[in-house]
Amino acid sequence: MQHLTGLVVFTDLDGTFLDHDDYSWEAARPALERLRENNVPLLAISSKTLAELHGLNDRHHLFAGLIGENGGVLEIGGDLRQPGPATQTIDDARSAIAKAVSVPVASFRSSSTDQIATATGLSLGDAALAGNRNCSDPLIWQPTENDITLARNIAGEFGLKLVKGGRFHTLCGETDKGRAMQTAIALLQEQQKLPAQRSDITSIALGDSPNDAGMLAQADIAVQIPVKHGPVPTLDLAGKSALRAPAPGPQGWNISINAILDDLSQTPTAITKAR
Repeated sequence: MQHLTGLVVFTDLDGTFLDHDDYSWEAARPALERLRENNVPLLAISSKTLAELHGLNDRHHLFAGLIGENGGVLEIGGDLRQPGPATQTIDDARSAIAKAVSVPVASFRSSSTDQIATATGLSLGDAALAGNRNCSDPLIWQPTENDITLARNIAGEFGLKLVKGGRFHTLCGETDKGRAMQTAIALLQEQQKLPAQRSDITSIALGDSPNDAGMLAQADIAVQIPVKHGPVPTLDLAGKSALRAPAPGPQGWNISINAILDDLSQTPTAITKAR
């Protein structure tokens, strides 16, 4: 297959590469194998912790790089970087939010493994990994719109953001998936896994929720995966359009990646880059 030199793929996990209900990626296997056959790096970029990502990757050897906690921590080719905020800042902001809003506020960092497992449907082992957080904290709550507004304002006072993902509002730093994607590309270039010239690199990003918007906006080829349950959110991509996958989760991921690879292998200009 031609025209795939310099291609790199970034994927969100929950609801995108992993099924929303059972966390399976099996439906994505054909496209995943095709990426491997063509030496195309696939990087996970998720709100999950680095411990969670390692757990998944150690079992299945899926990814060439791991970006956790919404871009707060990266590990690529043995190079570990953590641009995210200090844990104390996260904890102080969460405490302030809990005092201000009208509903009880728990979080992954403040909850037991059992509580995290109940909130997520994860096994106890996976729930323990999910609670091993450094620079972000998903809130476990049932907020009103006013509560969300209050929480976002308080987060800002601590130099943080409250970002809505597929399941949770996550308290995190000013790092985001878009910035992390650019850092990852630079690291891959340093490690000579991508061409030295940015113009020779084509980035693909796939995601399903508002916290993927920055990543999709930065990508040359953006794919929005429809959510499995509920309406498809409108994402602010800074004026850029995204391809829409025909199905949710790994099924839509598989179809989209294969279609993009078909286009790029046959006609390298079939999909216009949006730099």
